[in-house]
Amino acid sequence: MTEPIQALLLGAGSRGYDVFARWALQHPDQLKFVAVADPDPAKRQRMMEEHGIPASQAFANWQDALNANLPIQAVVNALPDHLHEESATKVMQKGYHQLLEKPITNNLSGAVRIAEAAEASGKVLMLAYVLRYTPFFSTIHDVVQSGQLGEVVHFEWSENVSAIHYSHSFVRGNWSNTAKSSPMILAKCSHDLDQLAWILPKRIKQLSSFGSLLHYREENKPAGAPKRCLDGCPVAETCSFHAAKIYLTDYVSWPVNVISTDMSLEGRIQALQEGPYGVCVYQSDNDVVDNQVVMFELVGGGSGTLAMHGHSGEEGRYVRIDGTKATLTAAFTDRKQEIWLEPHTFETSYLTGGHQIPIQAPSGTAGMGHGGGDDGVCQAFVQSVRNGTIEPTSQYLESQYLAFAIEEARHQNTKVDMEDFRGRASVGALV
Repeated sequence: MTEPIQALLLGAGSRGYDVFARWALQHPDQLKFVAVADPDPAKRQRMMEEHGIPASQAFANWQDALNANLPIQAVVNALPDHLHEESATKVMQKGYHQLLEKPITNNLSGAVRIAEAAEASGKVLMLAYVLRYTPFFSTIHDVVQSGQLGEVVHFEWSENVSAIHYSHSFVRGNWSNTAKSSPMILAKCSHDLDQLAWILPKRIKQLSSFGSLLHYREENKPAGAPKRCLDGCPVAETCSFHAAKIYLTDYVSWPVNVISTDMSLEGRIQALQEGPYGVCVYQSDNDVVDNQVVMFELVGGGSGTLAMHGHSGEEGRYVRIDGTKATLTAAFTDRKQEIWLEPHTFETSYLTGGHQIPIQAPSGTAGMGHGGGDDGVCQAFVQSVRNGTIEPTSQYLESQYLAFAIEEARHQNTKVDMEDFRGRASVGALV
């Protein structure tokens, strides 16, 4: 019997504990966490109890964990974005394989340094761009790459973040403030940018972008609303974002389980009284955009758009790719997964209307997060470590180049040439 990969978990929060650690418990023959690092003693304790981790291998900070010469082969790094550069680089220098939560890090020069450290180490570095490992987006990738659409002429990619998700993660949560985490286009749309780099046969030639924080602002605060929702808000009954409506019901799965390790009603009330998730969404320190659009020109011709906003009633992505031979349309939401292919013929356009492409999901992944992508990336990481399959880290850098080029375009109100931008990044002219 093959022994499981022995691993250290850095960061036992929402992704670390609820995804990677849970997957290890479900697949004990493939991955075993024998050590954990997290500053929260309650999070360390639950990992110790559920995974049989001894106290000597539970650490309050990641530095001590990596200096402890643990009996491990791999590290799953689910630390906050701003800690990725230092921690991920150290992991590679220590000679461990690494599964790193996306994005690579919150600055471009740091992303390049992580990639360089991985190349020098000769170990596996896999980014948790989980959409690559879904049957849905793998199907789109294969259709486009096969040439069934012909030459790509135009694409429309829409990332519709539900209003509750946006308020939780990007107003009250860890990704609300650019200085403390990452810009919205990186924090939320790095998946989408990775998909564009992976799916499209052509690279991006140039781009421009604009966006703003439209709604979640102090001037939109309801009259008389206190700083915290539980302090007697006069519009509690009508406000969609009142914290009690979201976090104090019988529902305790994501995103509710993020606010505290104590899911009792009392524990959740305390979290709202003391922590960021009880703050009025109109009185937070958030500064990331709640709407943004990017316009692309492809090398050799062709165009496209990426649109993101945080005011959707339905969480999900919509995709349309038009080629010289056919059009692909797709919906990947919390309610449906559909892909349609319509060849450019009279019969399909006017008589039958194209056909839906079956999405072949492996058995057992239907209930996994991100449409099976969470399971897929864990499986792929274990297989890569066991097989010694080292993929070039350059495949992950393109989404970082695009994200920071988009932010440069938005802030400077200009077009950005991607060849020039990549060149500047390679010589350290960008931060």
